[in-house]
Amino acid sequence: MIQPMINRAALRSVMSCCECRASEDTARGSILYSILNRGTEETPAAHQLCSCASKRKLVATRAPHLVFKAASEVLVKTFKFVKNVPCFRGLPAEDQLRLVRNSWAPLLVLGMVQDSVDFDTVETQQPSLLHRILTHSKERQQRAPAEIQHPGVPVSDAEGIKMFLVRCRGLRISVKEYAFLKGAILFTPEVTELECRDYIQALHTEAERALYEHVRTACRGNVGRFGRLRAVLSTLRSMDPEAVAGLFFRPVTGRSSIDEHVLAMFYER
Repeated sequence: MIQPMINRAALRSVMSCCECRASEDTARGSILYSILNRGTEETPAAHQLCSCASKRKLVATRAPHLVFKAASEVLVKTFKFVKNVPCFRGLPAEDQLRLVRNSWAPLLVLGMVQDSVDFDTVETQQPSLLHRILTHSKERQQRAPAEIQHPGVPVSDAEGIKMFLVRCRGLRISVKEYAFLKGAILFTPEVTELECRDYIQALHTEAERALYEHVRTACRGNVGRFGRLRAVLSTLRSMDPEAVAGLFFRPVTGRSSIDEHVLAMFYER
C-alpha cells in the first residue's frame, strides 16, 4: 500500500515540474529519479526559488487608453523638439528615420520623466497552454489582428521602467540637461547603414561634452552629478523597445506595427 502512494507523489512531482527543467537530462524526469532524490531536489523551497514563474509573470498598464494617450503626447512633443534641432534637420531623410527608429523608446521614457507621466500596472491573467491550443484558431477567426489583446510585458521590465522614472525625478534634471541628454540619445553613431556616420559621431560627442560643461559650470561642488547623468544615459540606451511598446502602445494598437505608429507621430504636424 505504501509503494503506490510513493509513485503517485513522485508522478505529481514530475508533472508539476516547471519549464526550466525540461532542458535537463531525460533521466532526471523519470519517476525513479524523483523517488530517489525527493529528499534533496523536490522540496517546496526548490520550487519557490525557481525563476520560471517570474519569467512567465506578465503585467499590463492599469488604464491602457489613458497611458497610451499620455505616452503618445509625450512622444509627439519629443519629436517636435527633435525636428527643431538644426543639426538633425540637416541630415539626409534616411538617416533621420534610422535615428528615430533607434531612439524613440529611450526618448519616450526620458520625456515621461520630464513631463511627470506615471503609470500603474496589473498582472495579466494568462490562460493555460491547453486553453490556448483549443481556442487559438477560433479566436483568430473571430477577431481582427489589431483587436488581438497584447498579453503584457515581463514584470521585471515594467518595474525597471517605473524605478527609472522615480530615480530620474530625484535628480531634478534641468531643461538644458534634458536637451543634452536627448541629443546624446538621438545621435547614436552605432545605428546601421548611416550615410553621415562621422558627422553623427561628432554630434554625439558634442552633446555629451555640452552636458559635461553645463554640469561643471552650473553645478559646482556637485562632482558626482555628471556621473549620475551618464548612468541615466546608459540605462536609457539599454531600454528594450519591445517592453516600452508593450507597456504604452500595444494594449491599444494590438499587433499592428509599432514602427508605423511611431513614424506616424514623427510626421505629425
